Formats: sequence, C-alpha cells, structure tokens
Amino acid sequence: MLRKMLSLLILLPCITLTSSGFLRAQTTYGAEKLGPQEYNFTTVDSPGLYQEVDTGWFVTWVNNSGLVSQMYIGIDGNTHTAVLLEDGWKVIDVPGATNTAGTNANSQGQIALTYWGADGVPHLAIWKEGRYSYINDPCPAEYTYGLAVGINDLGQVTSYVVDSNGVSLACVGSPGKHPVFPYSGAVFGFPGAVGTIPLMTNDLGVTVGAYWDAQGVQHGFVHHMFGNVFTSVDFPGASNSWVQGINDEGIMNGSAQLNASGNWAGFEIIGGHIEDWNMPDAVQTDLFVITNDLRVAGLYQSADGVWHGFVATPRGVSNQAAEKLDPEGDGGFNFRIKPTESTLALATEGRFPPISPETSSFSVRTENGGKRVPPFPVP
Repeated sequence: MLRKMLSLLILLPCITLTSSGFLRAQTTYGAEKLGPQEYNFTTVDSPGLYQEVDTGWFVTWVNNSGLVSQMYIGIDGNTHTAVLLEDGWKVIDVPGATNTAGTNANSQGQIALTYWGADGVPHLAIWKEGRYSYINDPCPAEYTYGLAVGINDLGQVTSYVVDSNGVSLACVGSPGKHPVFPYSGAVFGFPGAVGTIPLMTNDLGVTVGAYWDAQGVQHGFVHHMFGNVFTSVDFPGASNSWVQGINDEGIMNGSAQLNASGNWAGFEIIGGHIEDWNMPDAVQTDLFVITNDLRVAGLYQSADGVWHGFVATPRGVSNQAAEKLDPEGDGGFNFRIKPTESTLALATEGRFPPISPETSSFSVRTENGGKRVPPFPVP
C-alpha cells in the first residue's frame, strides 16, 4: 500500500531519548519502513466479544512485551476486559463487578481496571498476573472520577475526570509515591475546549488524546507535563481527529474521520510529519497503540461491516529498540528533554531508574545554568 507523506502543520516540541547518543526510532526503523506493508497483521477477538462495533467500548492494546489486552461489550451487554496469554484468552474482570473497563498493559504487565458494582460508582484496581490491587484513584477529590484509560511503565494512570461544571478533563497521576513526579494527580484540559479526553501518557509525561471545540469538532492534542504545553493535531482533510497512542520516542498514532467518506482512518506522526496508516484491505481503521519496538494495535472494519481487534508487528522485530533504550538492562532508561521557544524553558537530561519500592528520586542536569522561564501554570 502506498503511503502519502503529509506535512504536519504543527511544531512538535523535541523530546529525544538517549543511549550512547541521541537515539531516535528512525535509526532503528527508517520512516520508509513504518508503513503497513512492513508489518504482519493478526486479528485478535476475545471469545466473549459480542458487539463488534467501534463505540469506544471496544479497544485493543498491545504492550512492549507483546501482551494483548482488550476491552469489549459482551453478550450480556456489560463491559469486560480480557488478556491474551500463552494458553489463550483470560477474562480479568474485577470479581463482583458488573462492568470492568481496562487499559493497555504496561511493561510490568499491570493493567488499570475501572469497575462498577451495584452502587454504580467507578472504582480503580490494578491487575497483574491474576492478582488485583484495589486502590484509590489518583485524582483530586474535587473532581468526579470517570475512567482510567492508560497506564505507563512508571505506574502513572491516565484518566478522565469531570469538574463541577460537567466539563471533562485529563488527570495523570500515581496512586502511591511516585519516583519522578511530585504530585499524586495533575488535572488539565486543552485551553478553551468544551471537553478534554486523554488516551495515553508515555514515560516522559507526554499525554495524547482529543478535545472538543465550541462547534463540536474533535481535535487531537499533545500535552507536555513539563511546562504544561499543549499542541493541537488535525489530520489534513478530516472532520475529526484523535491522537490515541504514543511511545517513549514520541512517535504517535491515532485516527481521523475523513470528510469525503465519513469513515475512520489511522494515521501516524513521526519526525514532524503525519501520514495515513491503515490495515490493508480494511474498510476502516482505528489505531490505539504504538509501542517502543513499533508494534501497533487497534481495530479494523472488514468488508462485511464487522469490527475486529488487531495487532501488527514489524517484520523482523527484535528487542533491539528496547536494548538501546535501556543499555544497562536494569529496566530504567536514559532521557533528554530539549526545549523549543514554545515549550519547556529548562533542558534536562538524566536517567529514569528502574521502578522498585526503594526508588524515590532520579538525577538531572540543566543545560542553561538553571535559568527558568516561568512555565505555564499547572491547573
């Protein structure tokens, strides 16, 4: 399938991970090798899946280790979550819950589960290898908790919350003590938006999602926690756009509703460009995840009108990307955050340590003598 490269008419802040040099994903897989024709596709549908429609409650994810998780509506009309293990699918609904909405699995195999019981109130749990940890949501008490939508390798849970005016906002935080970020939960919304829905936060505190303007048009967004900087993303020729996945190299993907057909199509953002990215022969494609080794997961609609989950793996993929991100092999990774005129004024670099109960800090150094320009206020 030919891909048409399109210029991204936005200035994306520069975030680059480092190993011995400044590593970018393009050094492992060139931009010309990121197209669907370079992938092997696998359809993944949980046996309990009933409503095979793209309503927002049918989502497929894959993590850096290849673990597939899927949220879906079952034959009972309730929301369920399942994981694809070596011996097959396993439903991981919270015991006693009427509905369980899941997320991606992080590299530790943790999945954030929002569940509802008879009281109809959402609660939060973390699943890992068959065990459930019941936790308080990490968001400020003055907001009504909505739904967990993602979890990253640092244990940060991305959720959406609702304020007293009924406006949906993003919340990113950790249920317990966090090794990097000094807050339990930060709440933010795209400036001037009617509502904001986050979808994913990477390990460098970059969140992607969508927001609505006053006319009801949906736009993708990228939010940088350092500096509280927002960028709006619109796929050319689309009436609505969502950015739904981001890896630790800043490569993003998402979906857009095309003006001409009204169908949803996938796209990828890499190296300052946005390009279409669709499952071959699919009627519609909805992308949710891109991992550090460039696995992709999402949904596609076949010719019979039925939606299916899928995972796409680059041909010849190995652990090379992960090894470069983590040359020490201890579960941490090096990073460098470089500012632009419109973003963070303080350049930092250092190493996120591997996560452990003893982890409480990490080191950074400044490039500009510690001079700070007042950042955008964090709500």
